[in-house]
Amino acid sequence: MTILQRAQRIAEKYGTTDPQEILTAMRIKIFDVPMHGVRGMYKQLKRNTFVFVDSGLNDYERRFVLGHELGHHLFHRGQNRVFMDRCTLQVTSRPEIEADTFSVCLMAPDPAEVLFDGESTDQLAARLGVSTRLAELYQSEVLRSYRY
Repeated sequence: MTILQRAQRIAEKYGTTDPQEILTAMRIKIFDVPMHGVRGMYKQLKRNTFVFVDSGLNDYERRFVLGHELGHHLFHRGQNRVFMDRCTLQVTSRPEIEADTFSVCLMAPDPAEVLFDGESTDQLAARLGVSTRLAELYQSEVLRSYRY
C-alpha cells in the first residue's frame, strides 16, 4: 500500500482529513507548547502516545505538523523521532520524508481535486499552502500510487 493510499484509508475511516480530529479519535494526546527550533514531536511512553506541537505555529503549519506526527505514529511507531526542520526545511531521512509525504497526502487525498493539467508545482504548492518541496513529494507519490 502506498502512502497516498494509506492517507485515503485513514481519511475514509475517520471521515475527515483533519489530523487533530484523527489523533483525538485515536486517543493520542496533543499538547500545544512553546518549542523553539522544533515544530513538533511524537512520543510513545509505555502504552501512551503524545504529540507535542509548537504553540507558535499558524493554522496551516500546525495542521501539517500534526499530519506529519500522525504519519510517524502510523509508519514509525515507537521510534520517538523529533520533527526538526529548523530554518533550512531540508529533511533528508527516510522516516521524515515518509511523514512529510503522508501529511501532504492527508491534506489532499483525492488527486483529481487538486492536480490540474498544465499547472506548475509552485501553483500546486501555493494552493495547498505548502512548500514546493512538499508539492513535489505529493506529485511523486501520486505517480507512484497510480503505478502501484
